[in-house]
Amino acid sequence: MRSLWTAALALLSMAPVAAQDAGVAVFNANCVVCHQPKGEGAPGFAPRLAGTLAERAKTEAGRRYLAQLVVSGMMGPITSGGEKFNDAMPSFAALRDEDVVAVLGYVLGDLNAVPGESRVTLDDVSLARRRVMSPSEVRRLRERP
Repeated sequence: MRSLWTAALALLSMAPVAAQDAGVAVFNANCVVCHQPKGEGAPGFAPRLAGTLAERAKTEAGRRYLAQLVVSGMMGPITSGGEKFNDAMPSFAALRDEDVVAVLGYVLGDLNAVPGESRVTLDDVSLARRRVMSPSEVRRLRERP
C-alpha cells in the first residue's frame, strides 16, 4: 500500500512539469519563429511576450482575450511595449484546447510570472471557440479595457 501512495505522489508532483513541458513544446513548434526563444519578440515584426502580459492576465476579460487571440489570430496595428506593429498573427484554431491552455500557461507563467489562478483555462478556450471572431475583431477586442 505504501508503494502505491509513493507512486501516486510521484505522478502528482510530475503533472505541473508535464504541463510546462507541453507548453514549451507548443510554443517552440508554433510561436518561436515570430516571438523568438523566451518570448523576446522581433523588433518591428512580432511583439515581445516576456514580461508584457501580467497586467492583462489579471482580469477575466484579459484572459479571455488571450484565448481568443490564439484561437482566432489577430490582424492590424497595435502598440506593445511602446513599439508599433502592423502585421498579422495567424489563427492556431487547429491546436487542441489543452495545447492552447499549455502554451498560454507557459507564456503567462514562465515568461510573465503570472500565478496559476490568473491563467487561461479550458473554459476560456472553449468560449473562444464558440465566439467566432475575425482577426480584425480580435485586434479591436484588444483595445477594450
